[in-house]
Amino acid sequence: FTTYYNDFDGDNYGTGAGISLCSNPGAGYATLNGDCNDGNAAINPGATEVCNTIDDDCDGLTDDADPSITGQPTWYADADGDTYGNNAVSVLACFQPVGYVANNTDCNDGNIAVNPGATEVCNTIDDDCDGLIDDADPSITGQATWYADGDGDTYGNNAISQVACFQPVGY
Repeated sequence: FTTYYNDFDGDNYGTGAGISLCSNPGAGYATLNGDCNDGNAAINPGATEVCNTIDDDCDGLTDDADPSITGQPTWYADADGDTYGNNAVSVLACFQPVGYVANNTDCNDGNIAVNPGATEVCNTIDDDCDGLIDDADPSITGQATWYADGDGDTYGNNAISQVACFQPVGY
C-alpha cells in the first residue's frame, strides 16, 4: 500500500489525511504531503522562498523571516541621510530597512554635503565623490579669479588671469 494525498494544483505535493491504495490513482493525487496552498502550484514544500509576502515553501516563515530565502535586494546604510549609501555597510532584505538606501555611491557617509549629487567647491575635499578634489575637478564651481603679478608688486595684470581655489604662484 502507498499513501496518496489530494493534489488539486498538480505540484506533486498533496494535502489532507491521505488514503492507502494498492495502485496509483492517477492525476489529482501525490505521494508527498504538506502542501500549504493546494490551489497554487508555485506554493509547496519544495518551492523556493522569495520576496513576495507569501510563505512559498510552506515552512511557516515568510520572506526575511525565512533563513532559506533567496533573491533579496541589497540595501546600503545611509548614516548621514543624503540618500546615498555606504558600500561598506549593507544588508539583504525584501523591503527597504529604515536608514538604508538602494545605491552604494556615497564616498563619505558621515557628511551629508558630500555625495555624488553634491557640487564640487573649493574646500580641499572631494564633494561630489568623483575622485577629484577642487581645481583638479572640471566640474568645480566658486573658484576665485587670480591676476598675473609679473613684477611682484601685489597688483595683478587685468589682461592675464586664471581661476583657481588657491592663489597660484606669480598671481
